[in-house]
Amino acid sequence: MADMKGKRVLITGAAHGIGRSLCDQFAKEGCILVMTDITAEALEKAADELRTGGIKVHSFVVDVSKQTQVEKLAADVVKELGGLDILINNAGIGHNGEIVETPLATWKKLMDVNFWGPLYHIYAFLPHMIRQGSGQIVNVSSGQAFFRLPTWGPYAIIKLALGAFSELLRIELRKFGIQVTTVYPYMVNTGFYKDVEAGSLGTKLSMALLPLYSQTPQRVARIVFKAVKKKKSIEMVNVLNGVGKLSRVFTPVSNIVSAVTLMAMGKDVEALKKEMDLK
Repeated sequence: MADMKGKRVLITGAAHGIGRSLCDQFAKEGCILVMTDITAEALEKAADELRTGGIKVHSFVVDVSKQTQVEKLAADVVKELGGLDILINNAGIGHNGEIVETPLATWKKLMDVNFWGPLYHIYAFLPHMIRQGSGQIVNVSSGQAFFRLPTWGPYAIIKLALGAFSELLRIELRKFGIQVTTVYPYMVNTGFYKDVEAGSLGTKLSMALLPLYSQTPQRVARIVFKAVKKKKSIEMVNVLNGVGKLSRVFTPVSNIVSAVTLMAMGKDVEALKKEMDLK
């Protein structure tokens, strides 16, 4: 396992959920933290809590979907810290809805945050990692990359793209001495789902029962931290993600899962027509 003491670690979406819990994990190892989030008040509260414990923390309010803000962040980090050892692309937003009712504006927002956000960070910090001949990039995808459940299509599609990008990037960056870790969390009980609009009884029930079948952000953070320390290529986080991946091999199984999911969580035709404003 790698010695983490003194490592410069940047975590996006660091004020809440998995990101906040990851900060605790790296802080215990004596890392220098760079915390970013779009929510200024929550970010400063989290950063101050860590500073009280004697942790070296640099915090920046950043909208990951804005390339200019990310590039400025990279310039500031390199100037203040001399570079970066570990980049964790954790920030993300969710969306629940069938593809036909998802407007292009929502697709764009999901792409900007969940796909372009990580790419902006990677391209901003990669030159410095290449020059120093070392570094680790951690991209947080989702178990939806394997399950690809109806009513979560747009989110799953973009997270699948991020996972494929990350796994290919790992192969291409090895010659530079840079490690890439792709993380596939399962359901995590965080505020990530608080804005999910329950358009069906199945969705309402699944959100209400979330604490019973999901993992805590603290547990997920511990798993991810160990994966980073071991420099793992892929971290599946939960055995059920392995089941989801395996189900893709057996088409009848994945078709049944999709059909049952749509039946339980999908909207009827008239509801969809109303949502799409079709007369």
